[in-house]
Amino acid sequence: MIQSVAGVVGLEELKKQGMYTRSRIWNRRISRSDWRSITRILVGRMGEVRVVELDPYGSSSYCSRCGWENRDLNGADVFVCGGCGLRINRQLNAAVNLYMRLRFGYKEKWVGGRKRVELRMEGASQRREWWDSVVLPSLLGGCVLTGAERKGINEPVRSLYDAVKPKLYYAYDRHADAYLCIPT
Repeated sequence: MIQSVAGVVGLEELKKQGMYTRSRIWNRRISRSDWRSITRILVGRMGEVRVVELDPYGSSSYCSRCGWENRDLNGADVFVCGGCGLRINRQLNAAVNLYMRLRFGYKEKWVGGRKRVELRMEGASQRREWWDSVVLPSLLGGCVLTGAERKGINEPVRSLYDAVKPKLYYAYDRHADAYLCIPT
């Protein structure tokens, strides 16, 4: 679930077709589940909030910083971008992509029989520093989980301490949609 400052809640469109396995117990649990009830509960509890279902296609395979597609994920937990060097949790990368789709919009197109999703990034800066300072901290609640990003493709990854060192914040400014850093 992704909530924007503008009073719009974005949910990933959940479909049961790809969730079935050979396990009979799991299949029964999936078939009995009602994904639409989550939307109804949110609308009931949050009042006048618009709920938008977002297409999850490619949300975990595209880099949320530069848009590069990683085709060989093979069930890995960490998404590694070959374009900009971003190393981030795969689920978190999908959440960032869904947030960007909710905030800036997207369009779908078919190329060579394959579905492609293009973000409409009007209003969003394409600078890497903007992404690191605005998007990532606001979605992580003030902590950078895997911060071993490289500034260039040939630059070696920083030390392990720098990779997992959290950025601490003490308050959230809802008007600026940003966290305030601890004064040093």
